Amino acid sequence: MADILTHLRELSFGYGILSYKSTNFIETPKSFLNFCKKNINNCESLQIAQIAKNKDFFNEEEKTTIYNGIELAKYVIQKNIIEIEDINVSWLGNETQSGKAWDIKINGIYFSLKENSFILHNMGLYQIINIITDRADYKRGLHVFEKFGLAELQYWFAITRDLMIQYLKKGTFQTKDKQGRTIKLAYSSSEDSLYLFFYDNEERIYNFSTCTYQRFLNDTTSKYREKVFSKFINQNLQKNETYLKYKKICAETAGKNLVDFLQKNIQNNPSPRSLFSLFRITDESYYYAKTTLDNIEVYKVPSKKNFHSKIKITDIKCSVPDSQLNLLTTIKNIDTHEELVVRNELRYSHGQFNGTPEAKMYIDTGSLLIAYDSI
Repeated sequence: MADILTHLRELSFGYGILSYKSTNFIETPKSFLNFCKKNINNCESLQIAQIAKNKDFFNEEEKTTIYNGIELAKYVIQKNIIEIEDINVSWLGNETQSGKAWDIKINGIYFSLKENSFILHNMGLYQIINIITDRADYKRGLHVFEKFGLAELQYWFAITRDLMIQYLKKGTFQTKDKQGRTIKLAYSSSEDSLYLFFYDNEERIYNFSTCTYQRFLNDTTSKYREKVFSKFINQNLQKNETYLKYKKICAETAGKNLVDFLQKNIQNNPSPRSLFSLFRITDESYYYAKTTLDNIEVYKVPSKKNFHSKIKITDIKCSVPDSQLNLLTTIKNIDTHEELVVRNELRYSHGQFNGTPEAKMYIDTGSLLIAYDSI
């Protein structure tokens, strides 16, 4: 689910286009929301809580995001990408499951908007493997630690379990979430049971001292793994040397096995299908725009029909700074010799030991000019 700053980045760009000749700045979330609902398509269900932490005013970070969106709008108009007559703006950021690259459409022209993040692509491990091997064999749900470091994952979980028992023997863990709902974790030595409380409900893991990773998954639901179990880890184990040691061992083993697998199956000259996926190239051309207080970058992403770059994968390796597993892929444009290193960060996105780790792709070094056109 998109956060407040993501919504503001997208909507403020549309606002900036629509109010290009205006010198006024919308000061309150309520007036901004009213403007969006009145002038931007698909904003009918938008709520104040989706665009501001406080319903009465924008904080400094939110104001900065709005300012950057307005500045980007000015830049796009000055570059004659958008005509300012008869403007029609449609917000597409609420279509979170569409899989489309773009966030907003203005007079039929699509834009994908970024800010401080260097993220290129929200993806799963199966997608980057399919791209590098130039196949379509792997499907959604591929788990990097289960597939490439299962024994180490199981031991990492066992260490976590034992550290949790040590902590909870001294007392119950209790906190609240952002909505003020009670989160509690307790261990009964006499029963050897772990109790997970969230709000007014609970789950229980019997024989917890011998609980395996697989039984943990079977005996708990995703909600309790994220809201309770992982909450405890975040607050109590993230700086624990033993916990971090075995988390890192798991990451290093999974990374080595993943790289070994990819190097045996790599297709150095990917087919158009894989390149389209890598660079988010679609049937329609669109603009990839990134703005901060210091800089504005706008690239034109060619359509499938007009994409002619000759791309080669020249290197692939992993790195594990601290305990974070990163996959680093070096890509080269054969004609221009431009190089781009993309970094896939393989991490749990909904709490430790919960769900399938994501593989978000970031620009590590180099430029998108390897495949896009600068504006």
